[in-house]
Amino acid sequence: MRSNNLSLAWQFYHQEKGHAYRRFPALIQLILMVFIVTLSQTSNSIQTYLNTNLNNLLGADIVISQKGRLTDAQETHLNRISERSALTQSLKTTLTYNDNWQRVTLKAVGNNYPLQGELLTSYSLGGKTIAGSSGPLSGEIWMDSRLLTVLSIQLGEQLNIGDQRFTVSRIILHEPDRLMEGHNVDMRALIHHDDLEQLNFPKDIIHSRYLFSANKKQINDMIEWQKAHLPAAQIHHKQGAHPLALFWQRTENFIGLASIILFFMAAIAIQQLNQLQMQKEQFFSAVCISFGASKSTGLQISIIKWLLNIAFLLPLVLLLSTLLHWLAIQWLSTRFDALEWHWNILHSIKPMLIAAIIFSAFHLPIWFRLKQASVRQLINNLDSKVSKSLSFTCALIVLATVSAIYSDNALLTAMVLGAIGISITLILLISWFALSLGEKSTKKFSGLIPFALYMMKQRLLSKTTQILGVGLCAFLLLFTLMLLKDLGGTMNAYQRQHDGNLLITQASETQMIDIDTWVAKNAIEIRQRKPFMYGKLTHINDMHLSDYADTPSDSLATFMRSIRLHWNDSIPENNRIVDGEWWQTNATHWQQISIEQEVMTDLGLQLGDRLTFYITEQSVEFEITASHAYKPGAGSITFWAQMPAAALDFIAAPHYHMASLELEDAQFSLLAQVWQKHPSLRMVSMDEITQRFDKTLAMVTQIISGFSILISLLASIVILSSVHALEAKEKKKNSIIMSFGLSKKTCFHLNIIEWFVTGSIAASGAIIGTWIAGLLIYESQFSMLYRPNFFWLLTTLSIILFIVTAIGIVANKNSLSSSIRELMTE
Repeated sequence: MRSNNLSLAWQFYHQEKGHAYRRFPALIQLILMVFIVTLSQTSNSIQTYLNTNLNNLLGADIVISQKGRLTDAQETHLNRISERSALTQSLKTTLTYNDNWQRVTLKAVGNNYPLQGELLTSYSLGGKTIAGSSGPLSGEIWMDSRLLTVLSIQLGEQLNIGDQRFTVSRIILHEPDRLMEGHNVDMRALIHHDDLEQLNFPKDIIHSRYLFSANKKQINDMIEWQKAHLPAAQIHHKQGAHPLALFWQRTENFIGLASIILFFMAAIAIQQLNQLQMQKEQFFSAVCISFGASKSTGLQISIIKWLLNIAFLLPLVLLLSTLLHWLAIQWLSTRFDALEWHWNILHSIKPMLIAAIIFSAFHLPIWFRLKQASVRQLINNLDSKVSKSLSFTCALIVLATVSAIYSDNALLTAMVLGAIGISITLILLISWFALSLGEKSTKKFSGLIPFALYMMKQRLLSKTTQILGVGLCAFLLLFTLMLLKDLGGTMNAYQRQHDGNLLITQASETQMIDIDTWVAKNAIEIRQRKPFMYGKLTHINDMHLSDYADTPSDSLATFMRSIRLHWNDSIPENNRIVDGEWWQTNATHWQQISIEQEVMTDLGLQLGDRLTFYITEQSVEFEITASHAYKPGAGSITFWAQMPAAALDFIAAPHYHMASLELEDAQFSLLAQVWQKHPSLRMVSMDEITQRFDKTLAMVTQIISGFSILISLLASIVILSSVHALEAKEKKKNSIIMSFGLSKKTCFHLNIIEWFVTGSIAASGAIIGTWIAGLLIYESQFSMLYRPNFFWLLTTLSIILFIVTAIGIVANKNSLSSSIRELMTE
């Protein structure tokens, strides 16, 4: 009997696979499976690259890094429990040559550097590569090729850093411990360790890294010792994870979470086609029962046909996902050197199995109907409220499953789902309101347009699904290509108004005094000035930070480094209290702290939680008594953590300042004088910040534009699916119209009007959604009114109308083949 069922399933699968109710769901499943497998394979390639990167670019078996040097006793202990060691020290500084200047990472190394690997250099641009086992000599400075070009300096020439002169002697090609500098684009320079001591930079701005050769037991001993004696230090080792591993895991999760849009649109299309498929399956099951077969026979054949469909999709999924995976790696390799295409069959099988399980949920209503329905219901194709409820429930389960798989942060998940939910609700409301209003306002008039609106209102549900698919696609494209573009320009204008065009990110007390003198001398305006000190979060409620959370988190990644702690007895003008109470002036209870609300949510913190910060070799515990949020209109300089000014009497730590200035174009040339005197002063122009934002925006636009291609495909399938699902009713409608003496040309005109209205409502919903999103973002961040580019809006509206109308007319071509004779026969 089972062999007969398999044979029947095989036969009917090949008979049905060309029909729309089989072809479109298969296409949807193909698109989503290719997307999921490509995402999984790309993530695996990146993680493999990071692991290789960790082994090849760590420069040691284990690295301990912190601000400032270890004590002699600590260094002695670590050297005793390791095999070999080396010390590197680095800081951010500005190098000047003639009128040129450039922000760089300056690293000082000793005679025992590199510890592992080779230091690759060259004596000329494009010259022979030299593999060395030692760094520069005292009085020498080695630079990377970009730095030589920017400073317009040649090998053999000299430059000053502070009061010392250095000779540029080599070009840096590769550092074996490059991983510890992070994947950034900072220009780099190397000097000897003895020269750094002569430069007399402030000790607290120098970052020390201790590199050790050690075996597995020694690495474990160092990790335990670091937790107990150096809680503020960071530790990386070859047995651990790459510093960027969690970041890329979060990137994968965010893209996966955004795929809820794809699954939602898939649910719309599949639910419409399931009505046709359910009728076919019920009729076949009724025929089987009439020949004496059991009710389970139809169910078994249906399940086997579904499995055959998945099985035939897998080879194509593997082929397409492999191609897209290769293209993604080629794109990413322009940003990460030595990133290679790496294919793993396990990372294809697992997501395909998960996707198959998810897709099976869409078919549960059909299988449930075949299992539970009576013979009378099967023969007459009677509707079942239970089946419809199950369809809705299964769609929700699919969306919830995707959210659970890719969710790593409640705030991020809520924001993504909330944005999607608002967009969907808005489009649905606009659809209902526009069709209802159009039908009511034209019902007293005659003509094709009132009649078309009346017919659309009668099929409100089917038309709404078409509008929803098109509207979501248009909304995402508009949000990406228009709103984010406008956002960049608005941010630049806002920063110029409130922050000036030069931002000082770190200035010591001495440097700030000289800046005040320089500003007064050159008639430069200081827009903002705020003091801070550095502190490293080590414990939350007595739990070590590394043990507090193991899921990706932007806030957690930032707290792994020292952050700025601001003190203020009054609430800053650009902050507002969200929860709790701000402390009183001269508060005796100084161990209070206010944390930014988004950070509180991201880390799951609550009022009353205790945070332990390590500040200049001193552990200080604070209690969270308030949470604050950014308030626009008074500058952009704000801080995650703020404490009472009374804390300064109990914490001995260097004080720094952040400030913003407004310079004339001609005054930027004066910055070389300031940096020549204070090379460790950290300043960045707003133009540079804007350029960084534009580069990030360009990458985001590329990613979402690619994502929008998938949404466009699914939007087209939603339209085609709804057309085929209602094709029989459309034919009947056209036959009835022609029975009143009207021509097929009239039916064709009605179709044009219907699809024009569908496109208009979808485009209007997308435009209004983008406008509302713009209003919310601009109001919350800038207290400004969003003024969109109306040329973009009108152009987008025209394009959407043309595409939707064209697809709708082509898809409805078969419905015009009906005749009055067919209506009478039926």
